[in-house]
Amino acid sequence: MKHSGEDKKNISVILSWALYDLANQFFALNVVSLYFVRWITIEKNCPEIFYSLTFGLSMFFVALLAPILGTISDRRKRYKPFLIYFTVLAVIFTMLLGVSQNVFLGLFLFAIANFGCQTAIVFYNSLIIQVSPKNKIGMVSGLGRMFGYTGAILALYLAKPIILEKGYQAVFLPTGILFLIFSLPCMIFIKEKSLKEKTPLISFFKKKVLLGVFKKLRATITTGYRAKSLFNFLIAIFFGLCAVNVMILFMSVYAGRAFGVTESQIINLIAFSAIFAIMGSIISGFISDYIGYRRSLIGIFFLWGITLLAGGILPPAFYLVIGALGGVSLGSIWVVSRALVVNLFPKEQIGEIFGLVNLVSYLSAIIGPLYWGLILLYLSKFGQWGYRLACLSLILFVATGIFFLLRIPKEAGNSQ
Repeated sequence: MKHSGEDKKNISVILSWALYDLANQFFALNVVSLYFVRWITIEKNCPEIFYSLTFGLSMFFVALLAPILGTISDRRKRYKPFLIYFTVLAVIFTMLLGVSQNVFLGLFLFAIANFGCQTAIVFYNSLIIQVSPKNKIGMVSGLGRMFGYTGAILALYLAKPIILEKGYQAVFLPTGILFLIFSLPCMIFIKEKSLKEKTPLISFFKKKVLLGVFKKLRATITTGYRAKSLFNFLIAIFFGLCAVNVMILFMSVYAGRAFGVTESQIINLIAFSAIFAIMGSIISGFISDYIGYRRSLIGIFFLWGITLLAGGILPPAFYLVIGALGGVSLGSIWVVSRALVVNLFPKEQIGEIFGLVNLVSYLSAIIGPLYWGLILLYLSKFGQWGYRLACLSLILFVATGIFFLLRIPKEAGNSQ
């Protein structure tokens, strides 16, 4: 009976952790992917490059601070306080977006909200070692993503009547509130092991201690460059996510301009894709636990290449097929890459490693959208074919990622 009670406790902790993925999707979809970019480009008539630059600047600061904060969280053995701080920051500035009428003030508020949300993800990912059995990392990671894409569907259909009645901006205030509500279980019910000696956070910002943090981070980076698996993984994930981040940020605009999809059809398309993302999240979690995370991630990169090829050449009638492929690819890549990181590196460095991995992924979130914005400055004059050519060019990023994944030693990515 005691064992059964412990199992129920573990399940409730895992579900509380997974709910944060759901909460995060309200921001990721309603703000980052869909309605903020449409508010800027359609209602305010700003070129896409403004959004690319703002998003890139926000991600630059995340990339700058995430490895440092990850190292500090490892040394304190505390991830949840950072998760709470940055989640609350994201929630407040998301709600403020709902009352801003000035475009440039809106871009500023978005940059801070996105900074908070993306930084919080570093510590959310790190908490997986607190909630997951070692041999079930892929499954637990997949459960989180399943909840995430369930959140995406909820976000779409809760926002739809608001958008149709009051416009894009009206959705930001309820998005912030829902982000907060669904993140509460993770912030309340996950308990980190208490330490005999707790180091106050402020002490890490003293000169001597901060220098020690930088030295530790430098040592990890130096070691990483000597370690074949880490070096190749970081380069692979950079190039792969350059393409993925473009699709996340601009998929709604692309669907409208390359395929002529209407506002209502875009909402249905993303919901349809989210269903396949849920399937991809769960299936990839089980498969990667069985065949290995390295092999699974290579297969997912190939699937991304097929998705981009289809998006560039198929006629508009096949937009749902492309949505299904994109959904499976998107759901799978986060699950398996997160599980591969946990499998490759020691848990006492997990915050630091996730900080480095997130630094690389955030750099890709700067470079990818900037590349997209710049190439469309030229190609957009060719109408839908300009957008299609830009989409096809993203295959080069994915192919480069596959090349570096193949250089990771086979045994490095095996589940244990």
